[in-house]
Amino acid sequence: MVEYSDTLIRATSALLIVLFGLLIANIINNILRRFLRNIEINRILSEQLKLKISAEEFISFTLKYLIYFITIIIALTSLGVSTRILQMIFGIFLAVAIVFVILAFKDFAPNVISGIYILRSKKIDKGDHITIDNLEGRVLNINLVETKIETNKEIIFIPNSNIMKYKIIKRGK
Repeated sequence: MVEYSDTLIRATSALLIVLFGLLIANIINNILRRFLRNIEINRILSEQLKLKISAEEFISFTLKYLIYFITIIIALTSLGVSTRILQMIFGIFLAVAIVFVILAFKDFAPNVISGIYILRSKKIDKGDHITIDNLEGRVLNINLVETKIETNKEIIFIPNSNIMKYKIIKRGK
């Protein structure tokens, strides 16, 4: 009977964990990318928000490397290496990333929610003459983030969350 050393068994299991993690990360990456392509997230962001970023790439890339990192922690644990420091670094990185995301979307999210409400409820439409607070003009365009209004002298872009805060007087088209 052949006896295998504990180190060889741990190394083999760590290698299998890494290979399995790479496989899972690539499968999830491909599924997520297809899903995001099917819902046309890049087109929606481009048309509605005028953003020229590839959300498909960014989201799938982030998730793929997150799975890689988790796989490395699991593999190091199976080798018997203390991963406490890696877990702390990951926790700090995740906390900082969450804070940045919250700060980045603190104004964006209310505008998008208000934009969806305005577009779905049809309370104001393109071409309507409206008065909001002390501003009077014609609605040129409504997208998810802002509404474009033409006054006598200028074109004004109003965040949708601000539109929802005031009484709107609609005079028709």
